[in-house]
Amino acid sequence: MGIKDGLLGRPAPAAPELDRLFALPAAAPALAAGTGFVPDGSGGVCHRMVEGGAFGAFARAQREAHRLLGRGEGHEAGMSAGPYGWGWARVSGPPDRFERLVGDLHTVNATLDAAGYGPYLLCTVVCFRRGDGPQRLFIVHSPVRGTFYPFAPRPPDVPGENRRNNLVERHVRDALADELPMEPDTARWFPIWDAPGL
Repeated sequence: MGIKDGLLGRPAPAAPELDRLFALPAAAPALAAGTGFVPDGSGGVCHRMVEGGAFGAFARAQREAHRLLGRGEGHEAGMSAGPYGWGWARVSGPPDRFERLVGDLHTVNATLDAAGYGPYLLCTVVCFRRGDGPQRLFIVHSPVRGTFYPFAPRPPDVPGENRRNNLVERHVRDALADELPMEPDTARWFPIWDAPGL
């Protein structure tokens, strides 16, 4: 917190709880056993965009995160900007390399946080699927609250229609209750309609 923030009574932003992401690989077997959902190999970090900044520092932090991710063995990474002031660092790889995916997502978060952009981190998502069916599941991590929640978009009956599968979300919450710190306030289970994997 800076001196000006202290004088004005503004609280310092909470440090993001990034290391809780490493609980995901250990939780994946319980999710598969309880619901049938397994990792599909894709995920991403959503962050607020920074226009300009001191000498392009944010763009440099993005490039550094992208450089650290590397490539190879079916592994891909990329950055994209959305129309509403946030962007995605998208990562994908073989579904059986889930630990590496989680490590890569942590690397993106940690790189932006180390560059001073921790307060700009919005969420981290990993995608799961059940067999060859159309239902997708996203486990969403909120870095500020250090909690997880499920987001299950219902496969659209009408193109462009966005609805959630609340039954799947509740079932997933129950399956992971002993594995991850689940977000207790369902009003904070925000939909992520542009998540990687949708």
